[in-house]
Amino acid sequence: MLQWPERALCNIAVMKTVEELNKSKIPIVRIDPSLEQYQGKILFPEKLAKANEMLKTAKLPKRKN
Repeated sequence: MLQWPERALCNIAVMKTVEELNKSKIPIVRIDPSLEQYQGKILFPEKLAKANEMLKTAKLPKRKN
């Protein structure tokens, strides 16, 4: 007889349908609090400067009305 690990049975019981997840007000992912140390810091200043320069010179497509 095939035995399921106890943890696998717990995961099966907790699975929810897409409709239940869409109705839920609780986020599906949990953000690691240790990432707070990076808030407000520029990690890649060269890439940021290049992206800002590209945005300054970017041409937007004409709107179709």
